[in-house]
Amino acid sequence: MKFDITTLKQLDDFSNHFAKELSKGDVVYLHGDLGSGKTTFTQLLLKQLGYEKRVKSPTYAIYETYTLIKTNLVHMDLYRLSSPEELYYLAIDEIFDSENAVIIEWPEKGKGVLPKATKTLYFTLENADNRNLKVDIR
Repeated sequence: MKFDITTLKQLDDFSNHFAKELSKGDVVYLHGDLGSGKTTFTQLLLKQLGYEKRVKSPTYAIYETYTLIKTNLVHMDLYRLSSPEELYYLAIDEIFDSENAVIIEWPEKGKGVLPKATKTLYFTLENADNRNLKVDIR
């Protein structure tokens, strides 16, 4: 399923649609270049799931956990990982339990260690000038 997104409102609407499909135990991979909207999508998704506090990018912390009403959401950003084995120092067995939904930016950095994705989103900027974003769900 593909979505064309040209405004922040449309990205918010998409995150609302996606929030309805997210379940405990889901592992969601977010693929896309820097600045393609992965973190913004996750911030809007958390808002749609009822999280009202500030959501920061976990680039330096590697992951942040958010306690929500229907599930916990773990937001991981693996951009800074040097090797997939670094994930073993993060207690990943606790992160990837059936109680959490996990959103992972830059999942290719954890290849061979991360569990298989239940959903994969590809963020592609078609035109950087007008920010025409394509999101493809697989």
